[in-house]
Amino acid sequence: MFEAIESNNRKYIKAIIAIVTIVFSFLVIREGFYMDEAGLLSTYKPVYQGERLFIDIWGELQLGGILTYPLFALYYNLLEPILYSLGIGFVLYTRICYQIVRLLISIYLYLTIRKTDYKSGAFWAALAYYLFFVSFKNFSYKSMCDFGIMLFLCWGIRYIITKNNAYFILMGLATCISILAYPTMIIFPFIFVIYMIIAMFKGNSVIKPIIIYSITCFFIGGLVLLYLQITAGIQNILPQLLYIEDQAYGEPGYIRFGMMIVRYFAFFVIAYLPILVMNIASRWKQLEWKTYNTVLSLYWIIFMAVIIGLRIQSVSTTRLIYGFLLIFFWYPYLIHPQKNTEYVQIGYYKQSELSVNEALKFVFWFSAIIQLIWAVSTNQEIAIPGHMCFYVVIALLILSEDCVEGLKLLRLAIVVCLLFFGNIWIAEGNGGYNHIFEKRIYVEHGAFRGIALDEADYEMNEDCCKLADTYLRDEDRVFVLHGYCYTVYLNSNAHQGPGPYARAGVGQNRVLQYWTINSEDVPDYVIINRKNEYYSEFENSDTAKYIFENYKTTVAKEGNFILLAR
Repeated sequence: MFEAIESNNRKYIKAIIAIVTIVFSFLVIREGFYMDEAGLLSTYKPVYQGERLFIDIWGELQLGGILTYPLFALYYNLLEPILYSLGIGFVLYTRICYQIVRLLISIYLYLTIRKTDYKSGAFWAALAYYLFFVSFKNFSYKSMCDFGIMLFLCWGIRYIITKNNAYFILMGLATCISILAYPTMIIFPFIFVIYMIIAMFKGNSVIKPIIIYSITCFFIGGLVLLYLQITAGIQNILPQLLYIEDQAYGEPGYIRFGMMIVRYFAFFVIAYLPILVMNIASRWKQLEWKTYNTVLSLYWIIFMAVIIGLRIQSVSTTRLIYGFLLIFFWYPYLIHPQKNTEYVQIGYYKQSELSVNEALKFVFWFSAIIQLIWAVSTNQEIAIPGHMCFYVVIALLILSEDCVEGLKLLRLAIVVCLLFFGNIWIAEGNGGYNHIFEKRIYVEHGAFRGIALDEADYEMNEDCCKLADTYLRDEDRVFVLHGYCYTVYLNSNAHQGPGPYARAGVGQNRVLQYWTINSEDVPDYVIINRKNEYYSEFENSDTAKYIFENYKTTVAKEGNFILLAR
């Protein structure tokens, strides 16, 4: 009886936590703005405007525009008058949609885990996934790739439970979503098929799943190629693929990747330091398995406190990823059977058929592979591919309720950090972070209507809106340089050229190459911001010389922004 009452009380507490978290997350969604948010939404907008992929705009990230096309079409063709009258501009609309999608996937994750033997951990896993976000709370190549990966895992678990091969159709769909969002993920299906072939040789009946998965991926890939052929023509795209690569990297790819591996090794050492110390100590006195996990939990809390405290003025979600990387490296150790405990750990039994136990072990290698894939293509540090270690954190949260002793303290610390970084500490400006209680000004018009910006961002947005509203027509083509200029793309229907993330710095003549090859897409207007931190890098480039020689008419100035015309 008392156990039943205690169980009901837990359910009520979890329900209250879930409701408060969801309501609060939607209340704070209006706060702050991160510059890349406008840049990435601008990357996808040309697809809706009918631009030809890889010809009218360059950059592999534009493929994500295929995924976001319904989002743009629904707003601009139907919802804009209604939502705008309610104080919701395009950016706030996309944030709300993003939050809804994340909530639905979190619920689906919860329902999926509830069907397994580890259903007691379903709530914490779903709550953690809902609170976690990649860079900022909106659609991007990172967040949409994350959606695809999580759906892949959910459908994979459901296949293991039901042995219904139809789930491999959905897993193929999820894979293609990830590839369209983050093209480097095209490596993943080949690795997964190899994994399945190895599983087949171990006695698992996976021939049909391999065929179904492969056919699904090739079919969807074929549809994308057909779309490209109809809209642009493959024969027109191929000559321009040579120029798609981002030139913003300071070092060759092999050096970047090598440095990334060194960073991973450093985190491996940091992660296993307490385990090494405890193993040495256990030679004198046998330590309980629960003691190991409690010490690791305390170590994680201290680690987070130290890395936040060391740079308290520039705290970002990067610190959270550093903490998750420790958990990533601990995961194989935590789920491995220990001789000094009577408790049977997850993965202790070997089975001839795929099991949920094996799926949970697979999550580690799955996460490691995706991190390596992201590491190949990023020009940033370890925190970017490190986002993909979060699936291991979710797996550990699933096990923390009943299956692995001594981890409830770690679970509590993880949830507290996610609540803080997800709802209190937000990204804004040019990569900075601040708390939601900072004084901000709500935008009353344009794409940012309903978003609360700090004073500097608010003024820049107002300046960009004035230029866009006053001088740019739908038939014009405009190119913007750096930072907040990207908001011009969202505040007008003018065409972009060659896209928001085209580089125009010293040694980066991608923009000039584009205009040389596609002379019909040379812009009518160029917007520059001489106060931007990257302007000094730009002003001595070949692209700058071209612009100042061919765009000598100063149409208007608003704040730090200058509109130039041919």
